[in-house]
Amino acid sequence: MSVRVNLLPEATKERSRATQQRGVAMLVALVLLAGLGGAYWWASSQVSEAEERLMAAQTQTAELESEKGELVAFQDLADRRESSDELLRAALAGEVSLGGVLQDVAAVTPSDTQIESLSVTLAASETGDAVGTFALTGKTLTSHAPGVEAVLIQLDKVVSFADLYLNSSTLDDVEDSVATFSLDGQIGPEAATNRYTDGLPEELR
Repeated sequence: MSVRVNLLPEATKERSRATQQRGVAMLVALVLLAGLGGAYWWASSQVSEAEERLMAAQTQTAELESEKGELVAFQDLADRRESSDELLRAALAGEVSLGGVLQDVAAVTPSDTQIESLSVTLAASETGDAVGTFALTGKTLTSHAPGVEAVLIQLDKVVSFADLYLNSSTLDDVEDSVATFSLDGQIGPEAATNRYTDGLPEELR
């Protein structure tokens, strides 16, 4: 039979237990401090990154504001250009080429006919279907018919001419076939050049 005998005094055992408890407490404290330190470092890192992002955003905002200020001048130019284009379209919407009207008349005039005068008046009609009127006088070598009749038929073939009206047709001599005539008509919207429909062409800006 064996018997275990505790030879250490009770006070020594208490001191040893207290020392162990202090060691455990210190270890726990160190772990907590390490955790707090890690949390503080992580939080500081996040704040630092947020500050950097904020500074970058502020820098970008300042750059954009500067660019915006520069773009205002370009926007003003664009607005002025659009305003000029609108004014040009309104002012020249009904532009008609007088040279084109003369060419049309010359192209369809019969070879036995002479045009003595041609007047063109550009003004919109009350119905809005015309951009102007014209009046001409001339002579034909083949009397009222087929001479003057052929002139009317040929002028009627011009797309931009409408409402032709023969004012007079007289023979210069009752024994001669030379007829003097006068007529007028309207110039339709087909005669408009429409070259400024989209504003001033790029090559003229």
